[in-house]
Amino acid sequence: MGGNEDVSEEAPKPLGHYIREGLKQLYQDQQLCDATIVAGGKRFPCHRILLAAVNPYFRAMFVNSFKESQDGEVLLQDMAPSTVKTILHYLYTEEISVTLETAQAVFTAASRLQILPLLEICSSFLLEHVSLKNCLALYELAYAHGDQALLRVAMRHVSLNFRHLAQEDKSFLNLQPSTLISIISSDSLVVPSEWVVYQAVWRWMKFQASSRRPFLSEVMRHVRLPLLTQEELREAQLELQCEGDVRLRWKRLNRQERLQECGGLRQGMYSPCIVCVDLFSMEGPELKTKDFQVGCFDPQTEKWEKLPPLKCLYCTRCVAVADKLYVAGGVHTDDSYSDTLHEYSSFRGRWTQLPSMSTPRASHGFLSCSQKLYAVGGWCRYEDYLDSAECFDLVVRRWTPIARLPYTLSHFAATVLKNKLYLIGGVTDTLGSWCVSKKVMIYKVNANVWTQVLLDAECYWSGAVSMNSGIYVIGGYVRSRVRHRNERWPDSGNLHCSRKSFFLGEDGRVHKDVVVPKLPVEIAGAGVVRWKKRIYVLGGENKYLYNSHDGENEEEYYNTIYYWEPGDHKWIQCPERLPFSNWGISGFGCATLKIPKKSILSLFRKTSVALTAVELAES
Repeated sequence: MGGNEDVSEEAPKPLGHYIREGLKQLYQDQQLCDATIVAGGKRFPCHRILLAAVNPYFRAMFVNSFKESQDGEVLLQDMAPSTVKTILHYLYTEEISVTLETAQAVFTAASRLQILPLLEICSSFLLEHVSLKNCLALYELAYAHGDQALLRVAMRHVSLNFRHLAQEDKSFLNLQPSTLISIISSDSLVVPSEWVVYQAVWRWMKFQASSRRPFLSEVMRHVRLPLLTQEELREAQLELQCEGDVRLRWKRLNRQERLQECGGLRQGMYSPCIVCVDLFSMEGPELKTKDFQVGCFDPQTEKWEKLPPLKCLYCTRCVAVADKLYVAGGVHTDDSYSDTLHEYSSFRGRWTQLPSMSTPRASHGFLSCSQKLYAVGGWCRYEDYLDSAECFDLVVRRWTPIARLPYTLSHFAATVLKNKLYLIGGVTDTLGSWCVSKKVMIYKVNANVWTQVLLDAECYWSGAVSMNSGIYVIGGYVRSRVRHRNERWPDSGNLHCSRKSFFLGEDGRVHKDVVVPKLPVEIAGAGVVRWKKRIYVLGGENKYLYNSHDGENEEEYYNTIYYWEPGDHKWIQCPERLPFSNWGISGFGCATLKIPKKSILSLFRKTSVALTAVELAES
């Protein structure tokens, strides 16, 4: 054998390869077939050993004393021959090709026959192709077969387009009663009033009046009748009484009783607004006021409104849970630190003081996750950094301690993603002097454990927003190559305010392939918040600008508002600015709060008679 000849040999194939290829060839040649599937009058010879090996449905038939175990013939009623052919081709070859027209039938058959790998393939395909045109059909499919992932995605489309679907989509009229009930039970429906839901249900009911009449009471039980106006109630009463033996139940309800009776408002009955607390300048004349302003910014109209104020605090933090705003900690104007927790109900329009934290905090992390509020880190005096953390259960209304942070931390960016708290960068005194963190701390809520991930560079007083299965970190002070002297914090070295932002994955690591355009100006300490699909940056500061003329540091505060939507190439400046101060503001609390629309609030101004139930009269 010559020295230049290729002596390499192909690696032997595993036994499974020959078994698979052999069964495939036997199926194509119709040899040794000992089972037959019958569907739609067509017969499909196959091998019971393969069917039984991969599928518990067929295994039960062939192993137990059923008729199929003797003659090998399986009748699949209500299943198209083309679907059976696709399934058999997959079982023998592991190859599958589905379209929007065939995927639903194959999904249904795979679920019925318990072919889990095929079911997963079809589910993934349908998830990628949910649209306004098919969302109702896919929702009903997912609901019938318990596919939670497909159910969530389809429901998102249904919720956003409920009015259109109920009025224009014929498939809405063909929904099963249980499916319709599951849809109209959801808080997520984007409808301006309950009248939209009532009309949709009435249209569905009248489409097949005789067969659906027995379901009238059950379906109407999920329409939030106490949310109908007096004019709507009169019209509904006339329609319902046309049924003859329908009984209407009425009750006199006050505001709280009305809300409890109907089970809450739907998503479309709120306006998501950006709420900012602590809106005054620390260095302006507003500091002398006894109250601090709470401003509500509606990005839809780009207008500000005042909400009821609180006693003056700065460096406080806030978080919103649905239509409730929570404000914790902060510093009073006499330089004392606060441990208070206040709740603002946008529905009632008033503040309530809740049990206080165990530790006064300012410039801390304040986050919500799974009906609990988390207060972490911060500082308690000028140089007293904290590593303690605690959570407040919104149900039992009590604070309890959680695992301490790995080190003291303040002035960090914080957000929540998939039941984890993320603290990004920040300031610490762990080494005995002031220094900036180069880490992301991640708290696993279910495990009560902190972990750490290293960042590319130090940063503090950035903002953070969870979106697109990751975290956008906006602005802040970062390390640069040019050295700046800071008299207040001499150890800050060459930190400077940045226009840059970056994206973290769920693991806390930077994803450099996600591009975020530079901010219009260098900003730190801004209110950074998500509103729908946008990120808003409100106010902020740049304290350590280097003045080349006289060698002095300058300070600049902003009252501007910018927003950016992922995918856009630049930030947009809003014409409106932060209210109540011309000085510019930084370090204030900021959150997105659901505020009931005025038309909804008008229903709750006084006690009145409301329709609470629709029932079929007993014969």
